[in-house]
Amino acid sequence: MGKIFWFSCSNINNCMKAIHTAQHKAAYIAAQHDYLQRVAQHCDYAITLQTSLRTAGIKARTMEGRLYKAQGSLRQLRNKLNRLLTGNGYKRNNRYLPVFVAAIEGTTNDYDLNRTLHIHIALGNTGHTATEETRRLLEDGIRQIWAATDVGTADVKVDRLTKGTENRWMGYIGKEAHTGSTGNTGVIDYSNTQIPAHLLQD
Repeated sequence: MGKIFWFSCSNINNCMKAIHTAQHKAAYIAAQHDYLQRVAQHCDYAITLQTSLRTAGIKARTMEGRLYKAQGSLRQLRNKLNRLLTGNGYKRNNRYLPVFVAAIEGTTNDYDLNRTLHIHIALGNTGHTATEETRRLLEDGIRQIWAATDVGTADVKVDRLTKGTENRWMGYIGKEAHTGSTGNTGVIDYSNTQIPAHLLQD
């Protein structure tokens, strides 16, 4: 009887641990959602980048390596985009720093033969008013920079965000965090996310 009781307690402990973990995960996802929605109002462009890194049948360690490569190439893009948009202004004054929120998707999808790691970005505080001309110029510039990185391709899409669409786009780029038990809470690449301090104080 004692052995059965111990087994039952063990199961209960494991169950409670799972509930505790799930509650923490849910709280993290909710906090991240609120944070991103707060930033959304300052974003003018929705950007999608494709990589050459396939995800089908990839083991966890290999996927970690591919994610690291994607982050490295994204860092190159972010740094060059900062200079393209502001010169050295972002170094002299934090207020000139562009908003750059990035999500790397596909790390939990190892079954789709056509899937590659891909990146969604919300970009804002660019120092100019977003127009169709600036969208086209930005897309051309990003394509050149991205295609020259180790994992980048020429498959780049830039869209303008209008009032009301910013929040939907920000919710979209964080969607992998909400996919049930397989949710990817690390979908937002905070190592490549930058937001000027004064925008977080508004």
